[in-house]
Amino acid sequence: MSGLFSSPKAPPPPPGPDPALLAKQKEQEERLERQERQKQQEISARRRARTTAGSRGLIFQARVDPTLGIPTNTILGVTRNPDRARET
Repeated sequence: MSGLFSSPKAPPPPPGPDPALLAKQKEQEERLERQERQKQQEISARRRARTTAGSRGLIFQARVDPTLGIPTNTILGVTRNPDRARET
């Protein structure tokens, strides 16, 4: 009879997520972000290499071995034009 006049009690709140589960989930998200960043860097590096490799091949055709560097006996400028070279 005493239950007729009392208000019903709310059920207890459900327990929160397991801290170990939250840590694993956060670690997995960070790993995925790192992988995505790595892939984007690889893609941009390939794109940069593709755009600069063509012009590099055109500019440095005389250079067979890249470790030797740019040859010093070739001068870009007035001496490339034979008519102007005679004027100087």
